[in-house]
Amino acid sequence: MRTTFESVVQGNQLPNASVRALLARRMAAPPTHWWRIRSPHDFSMRDVGAIRQALLKTDLVSDCDWFRAVGGDAAAAIGIAIKGLKSHGMRNPVTDAVVSAVLCCAVEGNPAAKVVMISALWRRAKIDPVCYGLRLRWLHARF
Repeated sequence: MRTTFESVVQGNQLPNASVRALLARRMAAPPTHWWRIRSPHDFSMRDVGAIRQALLKTDLVSDCDWFRAVGGDAAAAIGIAIKGLKSHGMRNPVTDAVVSAVLCCAVEGNPAAKVVMISALWRRAKIDPVCYGLRLRWLHARF
């Protein structure tokens, strides 16, 4: 049986201290940060819903296609993310929001969204080494 975030949280696995610390960090993080701390196969459709609810509550993104992007329009999400990554860099809350919208589309099976996720994680890995491993997991993820 493969150990996943959800199985550990549900008590199916007994994690060691370092894993418990990582899980605590993951559980405390807002949904818009999940793209840079959780493995692709740790996401369920319930998580996608939680991310979208969080995105609907934010007013960080001022693009006319934002609601389409949050609603699952992959082309809109990707376009907004590319613009956001270019203009805001990797440390801005706008980046977390726009990449989270792309994440939802990727988890739902959109291959172009998966490519954008890999690219965003590659860029983020320069300041956050955890993202390098996540990028490799996204390269091999199948939805």
